[in-house]
Amino acid sequence: MTTHLLSADHRLPGLDVVARLGGVAPGLGPDLLEAVPALRGVLVLSTCNRLTLLIDADSWADTGCPAALHPDLSPADASRSTAASDLGETITAFLAERAGLPQSGLLLTHLVGAAARREMLAIAAGLSSMVVGEAQIVGQVRRAAETAAAEGTLSPELVRVVERASATARRVAHETELSGQGRSVVAVGVDQAAAHLPPLEDCRALIVGTGSYAGATVADLRARGLSDIAVYSASNRAEAFAVGHGLRAVPTGALSGAMSRADLVVTCRGTGGPILTADVVAPVAAERAGSAGGDGRPLVILDLALTRDVDEAVGALPGVVHLDLARVRDAVPEAEAQQVTAARAIVEAEAADFERTLAGRAMDPLITALRAQVGRVVA
Repeated sequence: MTTHLLSADHRLPGLDVVARLGGVAPGLGPDLLEAVPALRGVLVLSTCNRLTLLIDADSWADTGCPAALHPDLSPADASRSTAASDLGETITAFLAERAGLPQSGLLLTHLVGAAARREMLAIAAGLSSMVVGEAQIVGQVRRAAETAAAEGTLSPELVRVVERASATARRVAHETELSGQGRSVVAVGVDQAAAHLPPLEDCRALIVGTGSYAGATVADLRARGLSDIAVYSASNRAEAFAVGHGLRAVPTGALSGAMSRADLVVTCRGTGGPILTADVVAPVAAERAGSAGGDGRPLVILDLALTRDVDEAVGALPGVVHLDLARVRDAVPEAEAQQVTAARAIVEAEAADFERTLAGRAMDPLITALRAQVGRVVA
């Protein structure tokens, strides 16, 4: 088993590149598996601040065998092509072409073997997130595994890594106070939005989209006392989401009216281009400014989508406060050092135990082959 972990996040190469990669993440696992024969399994973890590929590859794929990566290469071309013999460079080139990025400018973190598996455990525990200790990431890891299973790209080796990562995240949650401090991208973003508004229990909110952060946003707003919440979806999912969360659904075509009544708009779509452009928001802001119902409050728009739901020009409109993931990142509070240290110790212990378990299974293929051979001899 050779595990590779290639990752782009808020640190390297940054949120703008992560957004470009996130836009091409759907279907990435099956496409990679088809394009690179050396791969046995691919798990794609795409969140608002990272794109991580957990890969199970043939053990000889990273020992300089270009034919494993590009079987169409002639022996002469293969011997001259050093880039083709490197799995990390091959996948980076694939991602760069898919996202329309220059390969030289796409810098990915690439870990192999035990280091890759240990980092996956740390990711699931929230230790590599933009908001250290966030609780949502372990659920996103599980959903990524479910998607990989449905797409046929989840190998047994990757299943073992994900299972140990989930168990590690549970230990961190139970044995430290890191995830119990309400630390999440949603919480930090709503904190920022609340600073521009009256007490939230006196405000009205509109959720635009039903993406991965929509449910967490509803829960966070309600925990702060905001109960007047509506939801809008351009893909006609608002009704089902509203029923499931006890909200009001905004009919298709009524987005502007719903925005004019809201104090806080949170976008969670992350599919395609911006839905809130300056042309859409400007009339709403003008109407609020000229009505007594606006009460001088700004229209606060919090964009939590990986691929921007809100055009940057919206932030220049009078009476509008636009907050995006870059602003959220800059406002992330420091995690308590003692809790982070304790969480990292748990990750290290789990990773070491996992490696011992894998080492114990290393002889399984040989034993299976020997038994088969003995069976043939006896027969």
